[in-house]
Amino acid sequence: MKVLVIGAQNIDIFAQSSIEYVLKDSNPSKIHLSFGGVGRNMAENLKRLGNDVHFLTVFADDFFAKAAKQSLIDMNINILESIDVKDQTNSIYMGIMDKDNDLFLGLNDMDIINELNIDVINSKIEYINTFDYLVIDNNLEETVISHIVNKFEDKIIVMDAVSAKKVNKLNNILSKINYLKLNHIELCELAGEKNIMLSINKLNNKGAKTLLITNQSEEIIVSTKNGLFKYKPLKIDEIINATGAGDAFISGFTHGLINGYSLDQRIDYAISMAHLTLQSNNSTNEHITLKEVEIINEKLHRI
Repeated sequence: MKVLVIGAQNIDIFAQSSIEYVLKDSNPSKIHLSFGGVGRNMAENLKRLGNDVHFLTVFADDFFAKAAKQSLIDMNINILESIDVKDQTNSIYMGIMDKDNDLFLGLNDMDIINELNIDVINSKIEYINTFDYLVIDNNLEETVISHIVNKFEDKIIVMDAVSAKKVNKLNNILSKINYLKLNHIELCELAGEKNIMLSINKLNNKGAKTLLITNQSEEIIVSTKNGLFKYKPLKIDEIINATGAGDAFISGFTHGLINGYSLDQRIDYAISMAHLTLQSNNSTNEHITLKEVEIINEKLHRI
């Protein structure tokens, strides 16, 4: 199925120490480089599930950008409408992981994504209108996101909130987003509440359509116009890298959505994708296949 992802691509640099970090000192660590970015992660995940994926992003003209572009071409992800910008460095994200492989500190240099502006979107209207489904990365500027959801309100809009720091960009456009994925921290930040259920009710009153809420290893809550639905994630013995699991979750859900699956089936794909990604050193798992995901789907148990 054909889908357009609009968002960021970057180089991911992950560093992890096996001991507690000593601030203001050198810490021996394992350092790993890979391709990433919320938009790119979602594009790659959707492609690995067998979809026809187009990716609208921005590239610099440096070594990292050329490598990132080639990796997408090699996966047969269509980037023909993406833009190139000279005299800038490619987006870079650095994740400092704690000894339990969870994020301790994240650093990013992603200013180049601002080149994907309203003028660019307007120049791509005819192209974007060929898609029924738009998957949007909240790393875009607030004005750009608002422009997209209003300009293409006849499309099915799927969004990843990305982070608690960025989620408030969505405050005034909740009714324009068909499916919004948030973790419990992003949910409470957006609602201005401390309680999950109070937050859900508040966002529903502001016009939210479907909320997909994750809470690490706790239950997954889906809030729809038809009520609340709860799902249980798969237990995992060892988390290798938690970065990208949320991107994988919304990618699995989107795969089910664009292929006409039921809500339960969409969540199956979401949970299985996140489960596999947690077992990868990278923010995506290069070993994911549709068959592998469907095998894991069979192991899921409902609450």
